Amino acid sequence: MLRSFRPIFAAITLFPFAFAAKADLVSPYGGETAPNFVEISVLDDRVRAKIEIDPADYPYFVGTDDGTGRSLAERTGKTLVVEADGMPLKPVVRKVDLRPRQPRVTAAIAVVPPRPRSDKVIFAELEFLFTGHPESITFAPPLDSKGKPVASLGLLVEHLGVPVTDYRYLSQAETLAPDWDDPWFSSFENPNLTRHHKSPLMSFLSMEPREVRHEIIVRLRDLEGWADLGLGATGSLGSAQMAEVARRAAAFFRTRNPVVIDGEKASPDDIQVSRIAIGVEGLRVLDDSEEVDRATALLGLVISYPRPILAQEVEMTWDLFPEGVQSVPVTLTDPVGGVPALARADDPVVRWVNHLTTWQNPQSRPVNVSTATVLSLPLLAGTFGLVALCAAWMAFRTRGPRRGVALLGGAATLIAATITIPVTTRITLPGEPAPDSAAARQLMSGLLDNVGTAMLETRQEGFDHALTTFVPSDRSAEVGAELRRGLSVILPSGALARTDEITDLEVEQISPAPDGAGSQILARWTASMSGGHWGHMHRRLVTYRGFIDVSRQGDRWFLGDLTILSAQTQS
Repeated sequence: MLRSFRPIFAAITLFPFAFAAKADLVSPYGGETAPNFVEISVLDDRVRAKIEIDPADYPYFVGTDDGTGRSLAERTGKTLVVEADGMPLKPVVRKVDLRPRQPRVTAAIAVVPPRPRSDKVIFAELEFLFTGHPESITFAPPLDSKGKPVASLGLLVEHLGVPVTDYRYLSQAETLAPDWDDPWFSSFENPNLTRHHKSPLMSFLSMEPREVRHEIIVRLRDLEGWADLGLGATGSLGSAQMAEVARRAAAFFRTRNPVVIDGEKASPDDIQVSRIAIGVEGLRVLDDSEEVDRATALLGLVISYPRPILAQEVEMTWDLFPEGVQSVPVTLTDPVGGVPALARADDPVVRWVNHLTTWQNPQSRPVNVSTATVLSLPLLAGTFGLVALCAAWMAFRTRGPRRGVALLGGAATLIAATITIPVTTRITLPGEPAPDSAAARQLMSGLLDNVGTAMLETRQEGFDHALTTFVPSDRSAEVGAELRRGLSVILPSGALARTDEITDLEVEQISPAPDGAGSQILARWTASMSGGHWGHMHRRLVTYRGFIDVSRQGDRWFLGDLTILSAQTQS
């Protein structure tokens, strides 16, 4: 049943210029910023279109009045044309109402806001029924007599729950070739209408400072062709079934796609299996409570091979090719960036060689900061001045030629004393006073750099060893636990973010430590963090505020305790 059209009519009357104005069809973004947007779902027996119409463009989406007395609501969306195998499909309007615009946020919008649009849209849901499984389905936006679009229309298409496109524009008639046996391979004739993750099977080989990581995206239906998952005939899978799938998938992949690191065959230390989904915002890890459609389910695997330092050469042999697939895209990533590669059935070996010449292995280092009072005295000028006084005294006490020599020497040393006044000698006074703001900021910078380095470690023993440089041995367990608790950032892909840079370090307060040994610093800082899985990189800015207890042995400083008071995240 269609809802009341009065609020929609009221919205239209606010835009009388819409009938004469042409829409702005130029956008620097994807279709997510278009004033009008259509989400198209191709189902087993129909096409469902959900249209958001900006009130200014509403007249372009209203079908002509054929004299039958149909209301505006009944004619809304009728200028969107859908054909199956060249035959027009009759639209059925299921719903029309006025509602807030659905937010579609992307990285581009975060940098430059889109052009002004109405906060409210006219929403219309239409269905186009068909029989059988058409070989082609064509979609056309509202067009003028010359076949040009009259309104900017963003587009998102899926087939049987599988995304076919990312955010795109529908600016002409576009034809979809649906693959009814495997919707992953449904595609548009226009190659520009596609999605980011095109292959049903993808490999990502990452060479990190402390591990080699092999990440894989695989469809459940392909995995079922290689391994017995014990699923029976069920169509949807709950959390318990997917937990068993994850266990069997990990066991299966432990011995497949062998990896050789620096000439030695490597064995996985850990394998994580997640349920993932591909959408317009990239990959996301599904919650364990969500049911999964067996036909479209995707798995993401993260296979870890810990290393003490960055590898010199890594070789991976891909040995899994589903029926009809002769190549698998591979992305090779190192600390500098990523490059694409391809594993083919006739050449399955992918190799990475370390050509980094300036990269340095990250290591925690002693933090040495002196807080002693240092006097800068012009000792050299004072020495020359003293000699000049002695020469003047000799000139006063003597007569004859010696007096002239003494006067000349005294004048020379006086000039030398004047010239060397800027030359000072630093003298360190005894004692170990508490750090001032400058010293506290310097030692905090060193300690936080060490923390970021320690957090790179993938093994507990490596993490403990990294702490020995800047954490007292009797505090290692407590400080390490607080570092993991307070400073770990888990990204949407499930990856643990690494710290790339510390900025905006501010020391707010310095006071004696509660135990009386050392100092307690109240500080604020911002960590630039990044990380990700399966080729999808996330970046975060996290501003921390916390108490840091520090102690010293001479000029060397140690982190004795850490209490994170707040952590504010920015995307």
